[in-house]
Amino acid sequence: MKQKNEKGMVLVVVIMLLATLTILGTAAFMQTATDLKISGKYKTNEEAFFAAETGIEEARARLRKNASSPLIDGHPAAAQWVAYIGTDTKAHNKGWDSGNPMHLKLASLQTALNYVVIVRHQTDSWGNILYWGDQDGDGICERNISKGKNIYIVTSFGSSGLSTAVIEAEMTRLPPIESPAALYVEAVTAIQGTSTHVIGTDGCGISDKPGIVTTGAVGSIGFSGNPTVSGSPNDIEYNATDINIQAIVDSFKDMADFTYEVAGATHTGSAVPGPGDGWGTPAAGATQQDPSSCACNTIVHYDTHNTDIKLSGGVTGCGILLVEGDLDMHGDFFWYGIVIATGSVRFTGGGNKNLTGSLLAGGSVDADIIGGNSNIIYCSDAVNDQTENRPLRILSWKELR
Repeated sequence: MKQKNEKGMVLVVVIMLLATLTILGTAAFMQTATDLKISGKYKTNEEAFFAAETGIEEARARLRKNASSPLIDGHPAAAQWVAYIGTDTKAHNKGWDSGNPMHLKLASLQTALNYVVIVRHQTDSWGNILYWGDQDGDGICERNISKGKNIYIVTSFGSSGLSTAVIEAEMTRLPPIESPAALYVEAVTAIQGTSTHVIGTDGCGISDKPGIVTTGAVGSIGFSGNPTVSGSPNDIEYNATDINIQAIVDSFKDMADFTYEVAGATHTGSAVPGPGDGWGTPAAGATQQDPSSCACNTIVHYDTHNTDIKLSGGVTGCGILLVEGDLDMHGDFFWYGIVIATGSVRFTGGGNKNLTGSLLAGGSVDADIIGGNSNIIYCSDAVNDQTENRPLRILSWKELR
């Protein structure tokens, strides 16, 4: 009897063990299946998000003025203008009307990802087109209804499997830096030398400017040696609006092609680091008083930690030169574009100097050109060229779902 009871107990234990293993196996199978579903859902969610991001970047690239396959805004002042990127079916589903002259539809440049993009003009609550620009001339761009570049609302709808993602971004082309004159200064300034010329007459177009604009009072610009200052409507304008030079530098330095941190350093035209990195070489005009020209655009940024940088020995460049601190241009110097310094600017030493474009200085300018020629020539093309073909700036970005 005892042996039978023991066998019965063993059988019960075995049955219970098998039942437990079955339950555990079923639970493990169900958990694995759930994990696979979660993993699959996560993957398709990520793929949909990536597709939506790619749509945003395609629109951004194609809105760039020099894009190889551009998205051309033919109605920049029309709030009703809308552009679509994607297939006909997807665009139709988002509102594209092939018979509407305000609607533009472009095929996507790629087919591997599933998305459709809508591009509209940003407007205010009254339906006015919004622009990104420096409306009040203080050097800081802001949303406004009268000046600058269109702000675009780009909405990208990405999908993968049953997953969807929607991203919306505000973006804009960069407006030209507002240059009020050939030379802008904020401190007492000395213009010296018989061979110094500050020319505000537009050497590249019809947008004439004063030769010098200063925030200082009458008399804050001093002369020695009979230099020439000319422009329109006035040769010199005093008590001007204060431009936030640091804000301009801050808005462009993150896009710099060349960045240097120095303290009281000297960089020469053949040195590396420095101009030898390839900043570009302007083509000289017929005389030193004529504008130069250049086909390349760079942004060069110097952070001098509140000291100075001396550019010496035949420095050349094309683009935007940003200096946080003082700038000393010694010897030959040729620049096509805009030179912006938060501190003082000095032209020293011999040699020829031609700055075609504009110079903005947060401090003073000492054009000491003993044994040489210093020429600052306003050129609207040289100013406008520097931002025209830059990537669009993202003003805001958010995931809608």
